[in-house]
Amino acid sequence: MRTVPKSFVALFVAAVLGVPLPVFLTRAQVVGGLSSAPPTSPTSSTPINLAGIVLNAASGVPISRALVQINGRAMLTDHEGKFEFDQFGPATTAILEVRKPGFYLSTEMGASSLTLRSNQLAAPVVVRLYPEALITGTLTAPDGTPLSQVLVNARRSAYNDGGHQWFVTANSITNSRGEFRLAVPPGDYRIETNFSPRLRGSGNAILPLVVPAAGASIHMSGGTEQHFDLRPVVSRTYTVALRIDPLPERGFPMILARSGDGSVFPANVIRSGPDAGDDMRVALPSGTYTLIANVNMGENTQYGETMVTITDQNLSGVTLHMSPVAPIPVQVVVDPGATSDKTPPTPQQLGLMMQNAQETMSRMGSNVFMVASAGDRGAYLRPTPGIYRLSARGSGQWFIKSATYGTTDLLQQEMTVAAGAGSFPVVVTVSDQMGGLQGAVKLNGSPGSAWIYVIPTGTSAVPFYTNRSGMDGSFNVPNLPPGSYQVIAFENRHMVDYRDPKTLAPFTTYVRSVTVSQGNKATVDLDAVTDTELKP
Repeated sequence: MRTVPKSFVALFVAAVLGVPLPVFLTRAQVVGGLSSAPPTSPTSSTPINLAGIVLNAASGVPISRALVQINGRAMLTDHEGKFEFDQFGPATTAILEVRKPGFYLSTEMGASSLTLRSNQLAAPVVVRLYPEALITGTLTAPDGTPLSQVLVNARRSAYNDGGHQWFVTANSITNSRGEFRLAVPPGDYRIETNFSPRLRGSGNAILPLVVPAAGASIHMSGGTEQHFDLRPVVSRTYTVALRIDPLPERGFPMILARSGDGSVFPANVIRSGPDAGDDMRVALPSGTYTLIANVNMGENTQYGETMVTITDQNLSGVTLHMSPVAPIPVQVVVDPGATSDKTPPTPQQLGLMMQNAQETMSRMGSNVFMVASAGDRGAYLRPTPGIYRLSARGSGQWFIKSATYGTTDLLQQEMTVAAGAGSFPVVVTVSDQMGGLQGAVKLNGSPGSAWIYVIPTGTSAVPFYTNRSGMDGSFNVPNLPPGSYQVIAFENRHMVDYRDPKTLAPFTTYVRSVTVSQGNKATVDLDAVTDTELKP
């Protein structure tokens, strides 16, 4: 097959589809090989033919007319989903991307295209594209009246080094019949509507709705559709006259309303004048709310909250008293048993962070607070009042042996930050008394490259450690704290909540338990979970 210029293919695809190319075309990741034989390494001077096939990850059916790009060359797959780049120049690595409207790169958020190594370039490759899933439904008032022009979001559950987060993946405005349509990648979701303080043509508001409720999610498989009929509460709203004291010199507070049932939503603030700190209004239904104000001005974060009760009438004279959020110092000390004469890590090098344990606040963006530093004040955290969990990424030959905040053991307990906190420092004790882990991975019965996840079963600031095996299947994790671990391998990245024991339940035959002792390197051999076993 003859290659064509990348720019020509891009224009051709855009013309056929009749849509802007950047909006609909997404990347796909190369995830395996067509041949079960070990890949051979091309010589340093001989061109090769790079061939492969693009498949629907859900059905296994070849995908035609997918745009394949590698190292500046591009082509469309044929009717059998095949592509071939002839006279492909010798290279040590290559980046392969595949794009097709209605398909996504992976089941993982933030995944990038795969870098092919030299010994993979001469072997056929399989590219699996994941078809979109559809969330459809209607939004109506309790009496059945369609609610039009209302924003509906699909939030996707995702895990990364910072912990668990909910990301808005798609949104839709309901039409005149209250209908919405959300095209999303395979994954776990919640559907939500925001607080709408002024329902068109009335003084009513649409109260926020999250489906399903906290602690649950909707699993969407590629190529499937699920329909939901949503009926949020519609209620009359009343005006709350609000004053911010003192009004920040720069910036303007984001104001949240937390209702008695724990739900949190942004309050719509109306200001009559640019300098009128006492001339602000928010519209809220009857009930009891905690109004929360937060403004970030670099090193000076201010916070305030007050409780209001609305009983079927407008409310005036409400003041939100703002005060600076006190910094919490972070100190790193070396364990007496450490033997290294190297400089201990800084809190930033440890990747220390505090993640909000209150899910409703997490959805509003008050999620993760990183360690900062400023001159002679050293390192500090500045979380707003709330409940947090400590996590870290780890740092080379040092690990966190203990972490305390007053009498709170941060490796086992959550950290409660009250207004005006800052009297206690976070004290992190580090040690260099480490061990390691080595072994080999088989993929489909043959040595191969896979992602290794090493999960502590005891207390740890690091939820898991990752490593990638080489093409010969070997891997080496040189720096691990002493303790017990569960180890598992996946063909590609698989970011989930490894702190939850239920996460590994479907893969018990692949999980290996291992104990790492100080100064020693344990050995474990693994069979990798293939992508086909993770069919979304």
